Amino acid sequence: MQAPGTPSVDQLLVLLTVVEEGSFTGAAKRLRRATSAISYAIDTLEAQLGLTLFDRGTTRKPKLTHVGEAIVSEAKAVAHSVDTLRARMYPSDQLVVVLNDFHMKFPTVPLRLLVQALGGVERLIRNGDAGIGIGGLMHIDSTGLRRVEIGGVMLIPVAASSHPLARAGDNSTSRALDHVQLVLSDRPAGEGRDHGVVSLATWRVGDLTLKHKLLLSGFGWGGMPEPTVRSDIESGRLVRLDLPDWRGGVYPMQVVHKIESQPGPAGRWLVERLVALSSGAGMHVVPGAAKTTNVKRNRQATRRPVRARAK
Repeated sequence: MQAPGTPSVDQLLVLLTVVEEGSFTGAAKRLRRATSAISYAIDTLEAQLGLTLFDRGTTRKPKLTHVGEAIVSEAKAVAHSVDTLRARMYPSDQLVVVLNDFHMKFPTVPLRLLVQALGGVERLIRNGDAGIGIGGLMHIDSTGLRRVEIGGVMLIPVAASSHPLARAGDNSTSRALDHVQLVLSDRPAGEGRDHGVVSLATWRVGDLTLKHKLLLSGFGWGGMPEPTVRSDIESGRLVRLDLPDWRGGVYPMQVVHKIESQPGPAGRWLVERLVALSSGAGMHVVPGAAKTTNVKRNRQATRRPVRARAK
């Protein structure tokens, strides 16, 4: 008998979307894919697992089989783990505090946390898929958005302890521009403006977790949020670099929402709580932090839109 295949995270997310939307068509609309692509993903997932996840013969609405219900439970755990790993630009310990407080204050208000790469936050806000977004000041085009600055995250240059730039005394002869720099980006090279790119050779990576793993493997160097790599530096797996070409700095963060779509009471409380914690652990105060602006220009977002709906 052939061993079952290994499902991808994307297949599991498609499965969860079908269940949440109640149909393949609804999942296709939400994920902005063709219905045939959704069907193919589910068919492939069933073939890889050697299991039937939906009973398609009883009703027009896809109904989970008993084994399908068990797989969905496991898929939710995987999706939660993936989100936890990927959501690193805004300090995760800070966000956990805010979300726990939110649930205590508004126990009946549903909240959906979406994790996006660079540029994703702004798209979700403008498309109406998220009501409140947390992202980088320099990566969000704030035209038509109301923004509240909430401090920033310290970005530092790091590399594995085995990397030439990390070896004692090598910084004077091995400059950063001579080594591959890993750059977090969701755009093709040449599109938009780069920030903090000094190397002649770059690899663009669309996921912060993958960038982290590449750095730990000894490949390249790059800037990372200090809270994300703190334990790696303490254990010696990564080394904070002292580079004349790129010393890092504070990455300003902001909360944004559409000017015409004001948050309700729960959403306003969430924004105020994020502002209140902006000077807490993992965050750095930047000039003008906690300033509210109805903006006309700024740029395009990273990492973490939140949607809150008050009943």
